[in-house]
Amino acid sequence: MLGGILAGSALAQDSLAENLSGQVRKIFDEHRDAVVKVRAKDKLGIRFGSGFFADLTGTVYTHAGIVLKADEVTVISNGKELPARVLVADERSGIAILKVDASTPSIPIGDSQKVMVATPVMMIGYPEDLDASPSFGIVGGLDREYLGQHFSTTHIRANLPVQRGQGGAPVLNFDGEAIGILVGRVDAGSACHVLPMRAAEKVRSDLARFGELRPGWVGVEVEESETPVQGSTAKVGALDPDTPAAVSGLQLGDILLKVGGMPIISSEDVIDASYFLTAGDNADIEIVRGSENMTISVRPVLHPLAPGHEMQATVKPDVSPRLHLE
Repeated sequence: MLGGILAGSALAQDSLAENLSGQVRKIFDEHRDAVVKVRAKDKLGIRFGSGFFADLTGTVYTHAGIVLKADEVTVISNGKELPARVLVADERSGIAILKVDASTPSIPIGDSQKVMVATPVMMIGYPEDLDASPSFGIVGGLDREYLGQHFSTTHIRANLPVQRGQGGAPVLNFDGEAIGILVGRVDAGSACHVLPMRAAEKVRSDLARFGELRPGWVGVEVEESETPVQGSTAKVGALDPDTPAAVSGLQLGDILLKVGGMPIISSEDVIDASYFLTAGDNADIEIVRGSENMTISVRPVLHPLAPGHEMQATVKPDVSPRLHLE
């Protein structure tokens, strides 16, 4: 009887491995043509990375570090080398958006908010000097910081091995949808950090609407309160009088419940919510003041650390730590 149980277990494992391998192969075959090698040339030489077409009109997502200081950028797709324009290289998010003048295949964009610990994921990228390669693993965590520094928004930590040249590669769910972009190594490449597609699409949305990035800033410092109020410990701890938050009516001691529609439980949640604020677009902030619930509409201004802001000349940007993957 024991022998039968062990035999049945082995068969089940073989079946699971076969199904997993088959799904990875299916997604790879469907989307490998939409994954590209990115070639960037500057005064120091040539760098290679990966990227992917996000629509049918030649829009490419890749890693910002590959193209940030490049004099010439091309995209290699199906053996053809196409000139590419850098529309934006954003150090805040760690991604760049390129454009090629061609009709292209594309990878559909998935819902990165559905990604949880243990979600199976796969990546398609170009290890340096090699052809497009798939790999798969699971989500190991959702990280807000690494090596003592905070990211600009929560990153997906995927237990996927990373090789040189795969920076900017798409990370996909098992429905074949892009749920993130590879932006950093963890532990010398045994795992990686992935910018969620929701955060990447915020960059693309700003670019489409304004022709530039518009990260919003309301000018409020948040600290932890000793006692939760309606489930939140995020308390307004400092407020300069001329900031959008102060002008709109926020006050010291207010407990934040939502910022721009995103629920707030702790002060760290405000970092995530702030990433999605857009300068010039009103954002509702739900608070508790004393025993009263209130909603205050705030109009964010351009973040002081954004490129082009007048403070940029005197303030060094607090860029999230990243290892270049070119």
